[in-house]
Formats: sequence, C-alpha cells, structure tokens
Amino acid sequence: MMELKTFFRLREGRKGQLICFPYLGGYVNSFYDMVRAMKEDIEIWVANPPGHFGSELGLINDINELTSLYLQDISKIIKSGSVFFGHSMGGVVSYFLLEKMTCNQHEILPKTLILSASAAPSSFADKQYSQLSDKDLIEQIKVYGGMPEAVLNDRELMKIMLPIFRADYGILESSAKASYNKIDMETYLLWGENDKAETIRSARMWSDYLVQDFDIIPISDAEHMFIHSKAAEVVSYINQFMDLETMKVIDM
Repeated sequence: MMELKTFFRLREGRKGQLICFPYLGGYVNSFYDMVRAMKEDIEIWVANPPGHFGSELGLINDINELTSLYLQDISKIIKSGSVFFGHSMGGVVSYFLLEKMTCNQHEILPKTLILSASAAPSSFADKQYSQLSDKDLIEQIKVYGGMPEAVLNDRELMKIMLPIFRADYGILESSAKASYNKIDMETYLLWGENDKAETIRSARMWSDYLVQDFDIIPISDAEHMFIHSKAAEVVSYINQFMDLETMKVIDM
C-alpha cells in the first residue's frame, strides 16, 4: 500500500478519476455530500491540507509550500484522463498545483480543471484577512455561509479553527503574489448566482491565468457553499465535464 501524506481516497471507481481540493477550513469530509450524490462509478480522491482535521502535518500558509508538498503525492495517484475539482480556495490550490506540474513536465496531467465558486488569485492582492482579529475573522467566515452559528459560537472549537482559517487565508494572499505561467487546459467555472462572498468579476479574472477561454456556469439560487446545498447539480456538471453525460454548457 502506497504511503500518502496529503491525499485520501474516498471511493474506488472504474469510470474515471476525480481529484478534489477543499475550500477554506475544509478537509476530506467536506466532499461527502458530493460523493453521496454521485451515482457514477468514479474514483474520488481529496487533498487534505496540512494542519486540518485528519492531518498529522503542521499548518502551511504559503501557496508554493503547499503545492510543493502536494506535488510529492500527486504522481502516486493521478491517472490519465483525470479531472481536478477545486471549490473556493481549492480552486486556487488546484490551479497552482497544476501549474507546477506543467512547469515540471509532469508525465500525467488532468484533462480538465473545474473551478467552483473560486475567485482568481489576483482578487486577494489587497486583502489581509489572515491578519484580522479573532472577532473580525469569525465575521468574515460568516460571509461564506454553510457554517452553523453554534459552531462559530463554540469558543473551544474556534480555538482550533481560527489558526486554520488564518493559514488558509495566508495561502490565498500569497497566491496573489506568486509567479505563474498561464495554463493551457480545458477549464470550467461553476458559480452560485447568489454568491455573497465573492463577485462575478473576481471569477472572470481567471482569464489572466488561462490560455483557453473558459465557461462560467451558473448554479441557480445558490450561495457560495453550493457543493453542499446543490450537490446533485454539481455532480451532474462534473459528469458532463468527464464525458459521462451529454455536455450542455450554459452561457452567462
């Protein structure tokens, strides 16, 4: 059995491979709603960020350090024809990992990149969320939705979570300054129509990072954390992008 520090297989499958990257504060279990909604026989892996739940590694707050760590494990699991899926912060992380794989002339690359509710790295250039006070940081986390008030008001749990949030914001803020080469890959971007956390302008800024044009696909009546509330719809699009269903791209 191969030894992996940063990737966990949630499900075995024979129809393709999906490699997922979680949102800010997220971890392996963040994708269970999607896994339950997925009927197709797809192999699913999830990156578990260092210092998050289930990880024995220390927190990382720099995009290059994180993707260098992921690079060590990705070659052990990736298969031809795989698809990268990154939600919110996970989209930024998946992009920079893919950029690093491309620059290193990695033998196997994914065929498609799916960005989900993900603002372009440059949109974090002037933000310093990692430096907020505990109180203000919790207020910022509330903007994303999806986290119960009971959790946000649990002081003991917040003692654990706040350093994770700070480190993750550090990753996003460092991504705005990181050097990169544009990636030439089929890319799609899923976007919640009612997203209050990020703007559609920040989504369109991905054009600075990609060679090919990309489609922005709206998820109706959806806020930022739609991979939970609209899991079945997200899975339907994933199946299309993996050529498991007839492709129906929506213009926005």
